[in-house]
Amino acid sequence: MFSIDDFKAQVSKGGGLAQSNLYWVTLPEGFGSSARGRELDMLCTDIQLPGQQITTQIRQEGLRTKKVAYGYMQEDVSATFLNLNNYQIKKYFENWMRATVRDDITHEVMFKKGTSGNDGYARQVKIRQLKKGIGVPVYKKAFPVPKLPSEIQNRLPKIGPFDFAQGELDLNFMTKDKIVYECTLHNAFPTTMNPIQLSNTGEGQQQLNIQFSYDHWTSSFPNDGSSSIKDTFLSAAIGGIASRLF
Repeated sequence: MFSIDDFKAQVSKGGGLAQSNLYWVTLPEGFGSSARGRELDMLCTDIQLPGQQITTQIRQEGLRTKKVAYGYMQEDVSATFLNLNNYQIKKYFENWMRATVRDDITHEVMFKKGTSGNDGYARQVKIRQLKKGIGVPVYKKAFPVPKLPSEIQNRLPKIGPFDFAQGELDLNFMTKDKIVYECTLHNAFPTTMNPIQLSNTGEGQQQLNIQFSYDHWTSSFPNDGSSSIKDTFLSAAIGGIASRLF
């Protein structure tokens, strides 16, 4: 019989529910663009973890038919990036695609794999699922700030523990996010750069969608995502100390 307590216990045992907005993407640097790995990761608004389908054929055995596996298929991976006014994201992918097929002068097909691993157009792309670190509120106290218009107040920065927009001193204990799943696309390269729609109706953020093809993908589980005894004890201990001090 289903029990909500059993469900909550199962979720807790597994370290909580995996969040689709906690991810980290690593793309190769270079290709004549100033865009660096961290910038590319921050501007990636969505990306897919690849799937896989076993291909089968029908085998007749007497009066019975059954499916027999003979291979597998993998779909391309789609990713979307915010485009900045410097257009470095679009330049990055244009140059990567030109490293695949020179469409400007020679129209020649380049080498997929280089001798050093970095002079061909096929590279590694890593997609990591993260688990949020432990956060424990330790101390929070309001401090006086001048009364400003809301449109200005809300733009005030947060510097370290000082949240000037809220007028608070906020001290938290926070552990780093953990990688619970890592997927590597081997010999990946962009095969489709979808068009960007420009319009004079309304305002909107410009996004660039890319389709990646690859030879195959592998996965690893650096951390199974479950809450360790150490994490649980640390969270409880810090919370207990904070409640006594403040």
